[in-house]
Amino acid sequence: MRERHEAYLYHVTFNAMHNMAVDDPRKMHAHTFRVGMYAVKKQDANPVFLSNERMLREYFNKYQGIRLNELQIFKDVVPTLENMGEIFYKELTSLFEKNGMRLISLEIGDSPVSTYYVGERLLLGSIFNLNEEQAVEDYCRRVRQRYEKKPAGEGERRFGTEEL
Repeated sequence: MRERHEAYLYHVTFNAMHNMAVDDPRKMHAHTFRVGMYAVKKQDANPVFLSNERMLREYFNKYQGIRLNELQIFKDVVPTLENMGEIFYKELTSLFEKNGMRLISLEIGDSPVSTYYVGERLLLGSIFNLNEEQAVEDYCRRVRQRYEKKPAGEGERRFGTEEL
C-alpha cells in the first residue's frame, strides 16, 4: 500500500538585488527570485489558503524591488540563496503555525537551473506525487535487488556496447 501525502504548494516570486561582494557595491545585480513552500494543515476545520496567501503577500512585499544587502537582517549575512532560504524558512515556519499549518519545506531559486532546498524532510516528486526520502530509498533498494538476480545464461549487458 502506498503512503498518501497531501500538502499545499505556494509559489511566490519577487524582484530584488543583492551583492555577493559586500565590500564592492558596484557588483550589485538583480534577480527574479522564486520561492516554493510545501505546507500541511494541522487541523481539518476551515480552509486556510486565503489567509496564507495574504500572509505570504505581506511577508514577501518587504523584499520586492529593493537591495537585500541594505536590510537589517542581511547586515552581517550575505544574502546568498542558502542564507535567504534559511531565514525565510525560519520566519515563515512561525507565520504558517499562526495560520494553523506546518511548513514542511521551502525552496528558493534565482535562475532556471539552481534551487536551494530547506525543510524538515525531503520531498521528491511533484505536488501530485510527494514521496518522502525513505519511500524513494525503499523503492530503489527493491529495483536493485530485482536486477541483481540475473536469469541463468544471460550475460552482462552494457549501455552503448550493443551492435547496431
